[in-house]
Amino acid sequence: MDSRLTNFIWHIDGSYVPQIQARLKDKSLAPFQAKLPAAYEAKIQANGVAKSWNMWLTDRFSTDRSVLVLPLSGEMSRYSWDNFGNDFYIRALKSAASDADFKGAVLQMNTPGGTADSTPAFAQAVADFRKSKPIIVQTAYCASAGIYVASQANEIHIENQAASSVGSIGTLLIRENYAEYLKMAGIEIEIMRATKSKDKALVNWIEPTPEEALALLQTMLDECQREFEGAVKRGRAGKITSEEVFTGKMYGADLAIKLGLADRKGDLPQAVKRVLELAA
Repeated sequence: MDSRLTNFIWHIDGSYVPQIQARLKDKSLAPFQAKLPAAYEAKIQANGVAKSWNMWLTDRFSTDRSVLVLPLSGEMSRYSWDNFGNDFYIRALKSAASDADFKGAVLQMNTPGGTADSTPAFAQAVADFRKSKPIIVQTAYCASAGIYVASQANEIHIENQAASSVGSIGTLLIRENYAEYLKMAGIEIEIMRATKSKDKALVNWIEPTPEEALALLQTMLDECQREFEGAVKRGRAGKITSEEVFTGKMYGADLAIKLGLADRKGDLPQAVKRVLELAA
């Protein structure tokens, strides 16, 4: 498997994993490269990069120019493979928090989740923004790392349709071992380590994983899960009605609202309107 997948713990909806594996194995798929239209590129010197991007995104997606709309679609990671990337959203929120032109923000999410790396920082950026201005998450599908981030917003609005779902509050790591496949193909690979490097890359796709390495991985997964649950409980304080939501399940709109993973049903224009109400 591609090292970008095996080297990370993923906060991601498990049902989406095969699609992500296929995408990452496709070497012809180039990283997402975002570029502002020329009219907005020209404004960078006066407004700065983050401000210029926020202006363009708001002009394109928002029904009110005083409410920033940040669209997030696809897998989440620090720099991402097919969307802006967590670092981009963090910079955008920090810029808008101190920008008098914006009364608040809507984070429009459609994501299966993503890597544990940078997810806490993204969630913290949403929580920090919330301290000064209202921020609403509007979503039709928000899983795992997505709900980690979304939970820090003032409210989560879920689209009123049967296909909508949120949840998958869980942490997983995917391991693959190709030893038998290589044996069948007549390929023998030997890993040699320096004398003092006995613990180097004990988890790999050729050798059996030692019990002590498996125990360390389990400890790390459990620590990430505790961090995940803690963040959701803090962000949704007083709203979560059952520990059931922390087992990794996904929930439709009605049950998500009942269990405290969402606040109401609504589309993007309604979310923008709600931001203005909270900002008044």
